Amino acid sequence: MLYAASHIADTAFVGATPQPAARAVSGARVDVVQRLRASRERLRAVVRDVSPAAWASRPADGRWTAGEILEHLALTEWSVVEFVRGTLLTWPRAAGPLAHTPDAEVVRAATDRTVRMEAPERLLPSGRWSRPGVMCASIDAARDAALELAAASGEALRARFAPHPQLGLLDGAQWLLFLAGHTERHAAQLQALTAGRRGRSIAA
Repeated sequence: MLYAASHIADTAFVGATPQPAARAVSGARVDVVQRLRASRERLRAVVRDVSPAAWASRPADGRWTAGEILEHLALTEWSVVEFVRGTLLTWPRAAGPLAHTPDAEVVRAATDRTVRMEAPERLLPSGRWSRPGVMCASIDAARDAALELAAASGEALRARFAPHPQLGLLDGAQWLLFLAGHTERHAAQLQALTAGRRGRSIAA
């Protein structure tokens, strides 16, 4: 781990409380592990195509540079992983099935770039790191931890719930599914930012 994850855990997540039982919502489950792996590979592929100049080049006033996008991804990955691992999984199982957002809607909302999501201040980029390779390594380490959680905790994740500020009530697996969609969202942002500009990778 390249920085202390506990220092960036979002208070909106940590302040959440266990949710009471309610009616179930039907819907097919998405393979969280597969989605986490696929979104990481997409981000890696996009990063390889980012030119050196693009890392610090701002496309427009108020828009993030490629480097700022990576910093936000690193902060968010560790924030969610630490919340799920250190808080959500310590809660008791829900007494019964809860009415919560279906998996497919989590994926749709997390990846939909036509609807802007405001990141909490703690997860906004602020130039903490200047080297893309360091940020990529940190994202990879956080994603390894997320994959380990998804593979090892299984039904324990599905039996614990916490509200997401934009997506509604999610179970633990869906919090990790949100990470996959969040990565896909910002990979698409990176791809749009660097469209038509190819150069050597500096992420390694």
